[in-house]
Amino acid sequence: MNKRTVAKITGWSLIAMALLAGFSVGFAYSKIYDPEQISAFKDNLLNNSQLHIFMLLGILIIVMLDLVVSISLFHFFKNDNKNISFVSTAFRIIYTMIFGIATYYLVQNFNPTELSNKVINDNFQHFQSIWSAGLILFGVHLFLVGLLMKLHHKIPKILWMLALFAGVSYVVVHTLKLPTLDLEIAVKLEMILALPMAIGELALAIWLLVKGGKENKLTV
Repeated sequence: MNKRTVAKITGWSLIAMALLAGFSVGFAYSKIYDPEQISAFKDNLLNNSQLHIFMLLGILIIVMLDLVVSISLFHFFKNDNKNISFVSTAFRIIYTMIFGIATYYLVQNFNPTELSNKVINDNFQHFQSIWSAGLILFGVHLFLVGLLMKLHHKIPKILWMLALFAGVSYVVVHTLKLPTLDLEIAVKLEMILALPMAIGELALAIWLLVKGGKENKLTV
C-alpha cells in the first residue's frame, strides 16, 4: 500500500472511531448507567436492552479499528522515526487490550435479571477504572504521535502541538483518577481539557484525509 492509501485508512478509521465513541460511550453508556440512581441500574438495563447491545457492538468495532489505526500509524510514520513509531504503536496496542479487558465487565451486565444492583454497579465501576488506567498509556501513545507529527515536517505546527498537549492531558487527568489518588481535581481538569483531548487526534485524522501521503507537486 502506498502512503496515501495508508493515510486515508487511518483518517477514516479515526473519524469512524470518534463517531462510534460519541454514540457508544457518550450517549448509550450515559443513558444506561447513571451513578446517581443506584436502585435503578437493573431497570435501566432492562428498559434499554437493545441500546446496550448496540453500545457493545459499537465498542467492539472501536477495539478493532484501534488495532487498524495502531498498525497504519506505524506504517505512515516509520520513515520519520522507526523506533518512536514502533514504541507508539506498542503503547496503543497495549491500551487497546486494556480497553478490551474493561469491556468484559460491560458484557457481564448483559443479563441483568440475574444480577443485583450492586453487582451491576461494580461492573460499571470496573469498566471505568480499568479503561481510565489504560488511557494513561493512550496519552503516552498520543504524545509520541505528536513527536512523529513534528518530525514529519509536512504537518502544521498547530496540529502536532495539539497532539502533544492532548497526550500530556490524558496522562495527567487519568493518573489523578487512579484509585490510589482519586483526586477531585481530576474531574474538573477533565472538563476543562475535554475539548483539546478530543481534537488532538481528530485534527490528525482530518489532515491525513486531506493531505496525508500526497506527493509534493513539482513546479518548473
